[in-house]
Amino acid sequence: MLALQDIPGVGSSLADRLSRTLGSEDAVIEALDRGDVASLTAVEGLSANRAIRLIKAARGSDPDICRSGEGDALHRRILESIAEGASNSAAKERIQLLGPHPRTEREQIVANRRRIEEAMDFILKHPSKSEEWQTLTSGLSRIQRGNGRLDRVVVVPSQEVANSVEGLESRCRIIVRDEKETWKDYAVFNTVTWIGEGGPRDPPPGWIALPSITRIDQAVPEISIEWFHENHSSIESIVSISSYDWGSHSLSDSILTLVEPLNGLRELTEVLGSEGGDLSSLEAIKDGLWAEIKTIEGSVNDAIVASTSDANLSLDGEEVLSFYADADGLNRRIQAAVATGIEQAVQDGRNKLDIYLNDVSIRIPHDWVDSDYPFIVRRRAVEDIESALDAAIIAAKGEDLIRNSREASRLFEDCRLAILGLTEIEMWMAVARWAISNRCVMPEIVSKESGFRLDEARHLLLDVDPTPITYGLGSVAAEGDLDRLALLTGANSGGKTTLLETVAMCVLLAHAGLPIPAAKGRVALVDELHMLAKVSGTQSAGALERTLIRLADVFTSPSVKLVLADELEAITEPGAAARILSGLLEAAMSNPSSSVVLVTHIGDQIQSRSGANLRIDGIEARGLDENLELIVDRTPKRGLLARSTPELIVRRLAARSQGSASELFNQLADRFTD
Repeated sequence: MLALQDIPGVGSSLADRLSRTLGSEDAVIEALDRGDVASLTAVEGLSANRAIRLIKAARGSDPDICRSGEGDALHRRILESIAEGASNSAAKERIQLLGPHPRTEREQIVANRRRIEEAMDFILKHPSKSEEWQTLTSGLSRIQRGNGRLDRVVVVPSQEVANSVEGLESRCRIIVRDEKETWKDYAVFNTVTWIGEGGPRDPPPGWIALPSITRIDQAVPEISIEWFHENHSSIESIVSISSYDWGSHSLSDSILTLVEPLNGLRELTEVLGSEGGDLSSLEAIKDGLWAEIKTIEGSVNDAIVASTSDANLSLDGEEVLSFYADADGLNRRIQAAVATGIEQAVQDGRNKLDIYLNDVSIRIPHDWVDSDYPFIVRRRAVEDIESALDAAIIAAKGEDLIRNSREASRLFEDCRLAILGLTEIEMWMAVARWAISNRCVMPEIVSKESGFRLDEARHLLLDVDPTPITYGLGSVAAEGDLDRLALLTGANSGGKTTLLETVAMCVLLAHAGLPIPAAKGRVALVDELHMLAKVSGTQSAGALERTLIRLADVFTSPSVKLVLADELEAITEPGAAARILSGLLEAAMSNPSSSVVLVTHIGDQIQSRSGANLRIDGIEARGLDENLELIVDRTPKRGLLARSTPELIVRRLAARSQGSASELFNQLADRFTD
């Protein structure tokens, strides 16, 4: 099995942090295999982008067709736009994994298409249920794991046993006992897990005795309970989702498959949300004990006073002289006169205390009275009762802990899978909502042809309402567009770069198995997409050399690829650029698996320098409207060498400027009429 430190980019420090946060190295490997961005980003200092890179590295291949920073940036922008509609942050992060797969991973592309088509069908057929789903899944979040120290001591017979359970030492104190020690030597600790022989047959409250240990949650049951508290929001969402009627649909079946194994989850959340009955009663009784004692003392004294209010004592002369000589005798005579009333009042007080303690079966000490009158309860007796309550509370907590931990451990794995699975469903639902909102369609994909065909495609990342564009290239295109290379010419600000990005957007989405913003589309799958951005100014000799090496690699490689290049002529002076680009394009056309669109202002020069009859498309500007905006047909015309029309830009500047600047621009505009 792959070891963490075998993954590129994972050093010993990151491997330790990953294992410590997720619980074990196996858990980390599983998260990488599942593409669980949410769990990985729970690691301190690990961003979503880095988690995605680790996932790709762990898979041992680069499933991304992008071969340029421009392509990567565009795809990230698309996914960020899609993620805005996700109901929770975990789904937003998961969307970032929807990378554009190469044609060799067609099965993954097709699988993504099926999931999105299923989600779109569910939304269209069950709009109200879809809205409820979005509400209920808003509580789902990335899986949280506690990493603080817990108040439990684990006593083990050897260091080997301590080392056998990964992550144990980070959560609690571990003591390797001496051979001469017994469990009684550790009775000073309230919460102890004793591993191995020699443990108590009847463990004290808060203790656990195990013959061996294989999992950390066996020795430290607090961890299972902690996990459910840490993921309370997600658990509540699961409970709500499991209670809702999702109707009849394949996506509904997927939801039910995830939540049906969680029988008893609602009851567990209710128990964990409040203390158990016995424990709650014990703590309430302890909290009110001293107040109850004061109340009983007051009631007993009141009863004594009431019982003796009508008492009288008659003495004859001889008795007076007798008591004068024996004061103790008088006291005994007085006590005898009120004894019955006091005794009854005290017994009533004891009965009240018995009733107060009845539910917790705590016995009242025999010598509980300090003074008959005024009646005072012995302080030591109250402290003994309080100690008995403390012991009962510890025992009740231990019983609740073991019982709840056992149930939590039973539900843990299914809960974890439900959080991940429901988050993934919401990811597909978010994509489906985005697709429906933006009138996207699923394109036809083919593997053994080249190019693309897009009908009424729209750029969705503009700040304006996009103009639909119909365009095609290669063997999958419409009749008349079957060339594998096109030079795209036309007006400044006419939309040439926007067209390139629109094509790239649709190709990237198609390779991710996602719908495209078009009325119809057909895309030939490739291994590589190269977006070559405009070069800023004529380059130095060294920079030109590096650029040419890169362009040579792009245009001559035998891989199946689509190249979308924007004004590469800026690498050097126009005459030399035409010679260089015509040669590069001829090399590209020698590879039947290459398709190229090159935006250029020197299309005629490249054509004249090329030995091939290159296809030239043009975006033509016909003038300026009343708002001085270009009147442009954004869809290129085939076989048209369109002008850059700088005169229209100059004329617009002349109209919008004032003073000497306006005069200058008017003079420049006149030069275009010569």
